[in-house]
Amino acid sequence: MKDKLLLIGAGGLGRVTLEHAMEKYQCHFVDDSYPVGMKICGAPVVGAIADLPALRKEYQLLVVTIGNNALREELYAQADALDYEFPSILARTAYVSPFAQLGWGCILLNNAVVQNGSQVGNGVLLNVGAEAHHDCTIDDFALIYTNSVIRTGATVGKRAKIGSTVTVSNFAAVPEDAVVPDGSVVTPEEGTKFETNQ
Repeated sequence: MKDKLLLIGAGGLGRVTLEHAMEKYQCHFVDDSYPVGMKICGAPVVGAIADLPALRKEYQLLVVTIGNNALREELYAQADALDYEFPSILARTAYVSPFAQLGWGCILLNNAVVQNGSQVGNGVLLNVGAEAHHDCTIDDFALIYTNSVIRTGATVGKRAKIGSTVTVSNFAAVPEDAVVPDGSVVTPEEGTKFETNQ
């Protein structure tokens, strides 16, 4: 019998993550916008965020499926205080090197790759085709959108948001809370120029 898993957030990311999570888990949604009992892609809504303490009696596993980095961090902190556990969800076609480090509560969608020697923190989202090249670092609660590449030795700070088709060049550093627009090339000289969410 499959273990039960709560997915916080039944929006687009939640529905996409559900498709991969349901292969291993019996999934249920937590979302403030939908009534209890409603089914979304076959998974029932079992409560709102305020119900997490009561739901802990029945559920042990939880993943936050919300793209807002700061909110995702906050919800994981709330759930951690309630002693939930946070598995990572990987699409079948995602690849993580056995010589890489992957934190808890991560979501890796189709064809996402984490190469040898890379370090990926907690609660990180790697969208379709995102690549973490060898020996790079992606810090907690960062979001890497579709077909973006974090190159060798590069670092992405906490809660940073990397748009689609971005190249973070070798040894470039993206600061915490930075927002890097689609199609950008981040060089070591330009890593600090991007606006932040703060």
